[in-house]
Amino acid sequence: MNIRVYKELSETILNIISHSPVPEDFPHALNTREWVRRLFPAADEILQLAALAHDLERALPEKKVKKENYSDYQRFKQAHAQNSARLLEEILTGRRLSRQEKNRLLFLVENHEFGHIRYPETIILRDADALSFFEINLHYFAARHQEDETLERVSWGYRRLSERSKPYLAQLADQQQPLQIWLNKLRVPLLKIYAPHF
Repeated sequence: MNIRVYKELSETILNIISHSPVPEDFPHALNTREWVRRLFPAADEILQLAALAHDLERALPEKKVKKENYSDYQRFKQAHAQNSARLLEEILTGRRLSRQEKNRLLFLVENHEFGHIRYPETIILRDADALSFFEINLHYFAARHQEDETLERVSWGYRRLSERSKPYLAQLADQQQPLQIWLNKLRVPLLKIYAPHF
């Protein structure tokens, strides 16, 4: 990808997210990109753009999907990912991207919640998103929700992490006592051995 196009798209995406009514959206986007870089130092511009744009729809209240319109959390999260990809596609219109670059970027955003075993980059993005939730978003989420809802969200976030990324969560828990408390409430086993340093 042309570096100028990458910079322009990054600025456009971050400008939209900076106006989100959800206060953690902007730092979460940046932090998810940082986690992508930590988990996969060879991450190219497409994967990094997907990290910035993965929750794009949350920054646009009039266009975002509503949780109450879905029968379960999994369906809601899938609709959220699809909607973010659809909105990103509008931004990409007229940009100097190859069809392959555009399709790959949209595929990554559309699959960021659950990952796809045949596409390792989707697993990297999913894990980066989950780790960033624990590092950045959890504090905000817990302030807006009841304890049982927060515990459900923490449990869901933990379950979606790959085994490769769980040691990073252990390191975060060592650094953030509130996170450690939430994980202890769920009796989450944190493997500290062989945890990569960052």
